Amino acid sequence: LRYYDPILRRVHPEDFPKRQRDLEHFAAIAARYRKLEALLADMALEPPSDSVGDVLAVDRDEEMLVLSTIHSAKGLEWHTVFVIWVVDGRFPSVYSIGDPDAFEEERRLLYVAATRAKEQLYFVYPMNVYDRASGMVLGRPSRFLEPVPESLLRPLLVTE
Repeated sequence: LRYYDPILRRVHPEDFPKRQRDLEHFAAIAARYRKLEALLADMALEPPSDSVGDVLAVDRDEEMLVLSTIHSAKGLEWHTVFVIWVVDGRFPSVYSIGDPDAFEEERRLLYVAATRAKEQLYFVYPMNVYDRASGMVLGRPSRFLEPVPESLLRPLLVTE
């Protein structure tokens, strides 16, 4: 973090705080690991698709789970999409609520995520979660879902 801080300030002054929070979050995740190999294995979310010789690393016809960020999903589609953490304070982020441009960017991101689904789309959020960054208990579905007609939203309550 000390190494990247001056680089982020110089190269990305317009969104430095967001990038800094991302690095801090990654550092917190990395702290849970004892070996770099385990961290990297867990961070490699998408299966390899390069071929070695005549053998394809992954047979794309097989059923598989693809984990993706919204940004890397642009232009892609899947049969079923689960958009997680669609809770007010996370989506939209508590940091974007006071910034109209950032707020609209998050709305566009949710639109991108929702339009990746060909057949089924699930918005998933916890009933309650304590957000350490804001000091708030979050538990309300995202305000971005308010304009969606209730007939299109069928709540599924899973308690485990």
